[in-house]
Amino acid sequence: MNTTTINGVRITLFGHASVMFEYAGQFIYVDPYVLGPSPRPASLILHTHKHFDHCVLPASITTSSTNVIGHGCKHPAQSAEIGSAIKFGALTIQPVHAYNPNKPYHPKGEGVGYIFAFPVQGGTLRIYVAGDTDRIPEMASYKCDVAILPVGGTYTMNMEEAADAVVDIKPKVVIPYHCNYLSESKVDLSLFKQLVADKAKGVDVRILAP
Repeated sequence: MNTTTINGVRITLFGHASVMFEYAGQFIYVDPYVLGPSPRPASLILHTHKHFDHCVLPASITTSSTNVIGHGCKHPAQSAEIGSAIKFGALTIQPVHAYNPNKPYHPKGEGVGYIFAFPVQGGTLRIYVAGDTDRIPEMASYKCDVAILPVGGTYTMNMEEAADAVVDIKPKVVIPYHCNYLSESKVDLSLFKQLVADKAKGVDVRILAP
């Protein structure tokens, strides 16, 4: 299964770093480089950074009413700036830092992650989509119920670093992504699940298989 539902928000992982949220009849995509068959028209598309495998506007989901938000991407979009709070209907979206401290691929300031605040019955569901990042100090201040974290290594955190990031962030649920699509990011996600169990007991690891 490549979907899971948490407090009424359906999360779909298409592969690589392509995620979709279904909420209140809207379809919200992050970095839709990979899509499934017959994808739903996008209400909102968000890009985390400019790289070809993230900054895309697929014709199959883009309509005249699709909104686009991005950071440093080539497509016309509302700019996502660190420290801002973007409103989309009842949804609030907070761009946050995403970068490699000691690798050249994603310099600080050239990309973002997003924390989504979904109003749900009984309160707010906060979902963090990390983007292309390593474990960074800022993560300790990110408040979320669900963390969608890259684990593939090379361009992002590896599984061990991502498990340490789970300790920093303290989500209730973690979903690994950005792995098992590019040849240099092949991992065994059962090992990630065990690492999280060892380091952050009680966190629900949900492995979505596109």
